[in-house]
Amino acid sequence: MLFWILTSVLLTIFYIGIMVSYRREWNALPTETALATDVKTAVTVIIPARNEATRITGILYDLSQINYPEQLLEIIVIDDHSEDNTLAVVQEFADRDKRIHIQQLSALLPDAHQTSAYKKRAIEAAVQLAKGDLIITTDADCRVQKDWIRSIVTQYEQHPCKLIAAPVCFYQDKSSFEKFQTLDFCGMQAITAASLEMEMYNMANGANLAYEKAAFLQVNGYQGIDDKASGDDMLLVYKIAQQFRGGVHFLKHEKAIVYTPPMPTLREFLQQRFRWTSKSGSYQDKRITLILGLVYLFVLSIWLNAFYFLWNVVHSMLFPNPTLIGLINFLPALLIAIVLIIQIIAKTVTDFFFLSSAASFFRRTDLMKTFLLSELWHIWYIPFVGTLGNILPYTWKGRKLR
Repeated sequence: MLFWILTSVLLTIFYIGIMVSYRREWNALPTETALATDVKTAVTVIIPARNEATRITGILYDLSQINYPEQLLEIIVIDDHSEDNTLAVVQEFADRDKRIHIQQLSALLPDAHQTSAYKKRAIEAAVQLAKGDLIITTDADCRVQKDWIRSIVTQYEQHPCKLIAAPVCFYQDKSSFEKFQTLDFCGMQAITAASLEMEMYNMANGANLAYEKAAFLQVNGYQGIDDKASGDDMLLVYKIAQQFRGGVHFLKHEKAIVYTPPMPTLREFLQQRFRWTSKSGSYQDKRITLILGLVYLFVLSIWLNAFYFLWNVVHSMLFPNPTLIGLINFLPALLIAIVLIIQIIAKTVTDFFFLSSAASFFRRTDLMKTFLLSELWHIWYIPFVGTLGNILPYTWKGRKLR
């Protein structure tokens, strides 16, 4: 029992330390505001799409209104075997805007069906066709701001690098469940930025990722990391970071934020998180594996301590023993209860200050009203998803994958 109490305390200390470190690095990262008036970089925006007919119009409209020189911008939508009228919808935009081009993965790579990494194959095919020097990827259900590309290119030209990870935020969150996702995702973006500054390349989001075409080709694209359906973002970040030391950065710029909707149902949420978790075994940097493992164990220890205490309370109520021996037997449960209270306070306080800072950047401090409810969600889903995400298959774009 003493060993377990000590373990719980050490896990709590670790959690406080890592969250304080993340908050320090996130706050130390300067918030950029510059928007260059004279840009020179040719850009190709790549949008992989599968069955997105009802969603892709938003991003295409935004890109048609983008504030970037027409002669320097190319937009490639690569259709991944859509079974709806995605092709027709995109073609309507392409007919009106010569910057937009539609390609079909089935035509470019007839053997693409032999892999589970459809999105990676789609992006690789599009990169080969790209005329731009800088590739920017986003998703078909996203929305972007007028100065989105300009903010990224400004950073790229003023602070040359090989890859830029940029912020993504959920929007149109209405229910408490959706607000939890948005607040949680704000925190994940801040952790992404902090991790990159700490040279731990474990997170990024393909909905807002920019990299040099030459760098992508030099690391052989997704070769060697194409065994997973997901991971077109953070696994690529790691490859480029290893090849080009100091060449990966996070852009903390309000105009660079890309917006995407949260998952509307619990089932879709779990499928998304299972997909994200499925990449955890692919980390080559064992520091990342260690941190993820310890965070998982910390949250799991809260559950185990709560279960142990409640079990002893129920047992003492069913089989009361008002003697000195009974009190002595109940002492371990009291010690566990004290540790549990410390753990909950530590997690709540550190998470509050960290998420407040992240939400402030995204101008979503309103989400902090749901903080306590979000904490309950978080404590529940971390051990659940962390366990099952490495075991169960998941569904993505109508395909059952692993």
